[in-house]
Amino acid sequence: MKYLKLIILFCLTTIVLSCNDDEKIREAEALRAKQQSEAILKVISENWKFNIPTVTPRVKTKLDGWNEWHSFKSELADKPTGSLTAYRNKVKAIAEKADELNKNIPAFFNKPQVKSRIMVVVTKIRTLYTYINLDVVQKDKIITAIDEISKETISLQNQLDELVKLSEIPKEKGEEDLLKALDTIRMANPDMIPDGKPQIKTQKPQVLTPVSPFKRDLKPKSEN
Repeated sequence: MKYLKLIILFCLTTIVLSCNDDEKIREAEALRAKQQSEAILKVISENWKFNIPTVTPRVKTKLDGWNEWHSFKSELADKPTGSLTAYRNKVKAIAEKADELNKNIPAFFNKPQVKSRIMVVVTKIRTLYTYINLDVVQKDKIITAIDEISKETISLQNQLDELVKLSEIPKEKGEEDLLKALDTIRMANPDMIPDGKPQIKTQKPQVLTPVSPFKRDLKPKSEN
C-alpha cells in the first residue's frame, strides 16, 4: 500500500510538471509570434509610403467631377496605425475604392488607355491584399507591391496629363473630324486599324526582263 501511494504521488508530480512545461512552451511560442508580428508591422509601417505627386492644375480642373478618383486618392493617402489588422482593413478599403474608379469617368478621360491603366492599378492593389492577408506575412513582397502601386498610379496620372496636352495642340481644319472618324472605326472594329495609323500599300517595282540584242535584230526574211 505504501508503494502504491508513492507510485500515485510520482505520477501526479510528473503530470503537474508536464503541464507546467507545456504551458511554458505555449507562452514562449506566443511571445515569439508576438515579437515576429511586431517586427513585421514595424517594417510595413516604415515602408507604407505611396509617393504620388499631385496632378497638374490643368488635369485637376478636369477631375473636379470624378468623385471616385478623389475618394481613391484620399484612401491611399490615409496611413493606418496600430496593429497588422488595421493595415489589412486599410488595404481592403483601398481595393474597394480602386474597383470604383471605372465608374463615372469624365468623358474627357473615358478612353481605352485610361481604363487599361486603371485595371493595372487595381491588379497591383489586389496583389497587396493577397500578400498582407497571408498567415505568414511576407514583408518583402508587401514592400514591393506598395512600390508598384505608387508607380502605376503615377503612370495613370501621367496618362491623364498626356491627354490634356494632346487636346491643347492646335489641329488643322478637318483633322479633328478625321481623328473622330478613325476613333469610331477603331472602336467598331479594332482589327481594322491596329495601331491607329493608316495603312499604306506599297507596290513592288516592276522587273523588266532584258532582251537579247541578237533576238532584237532578228527579222523574218521575206521570200523572193
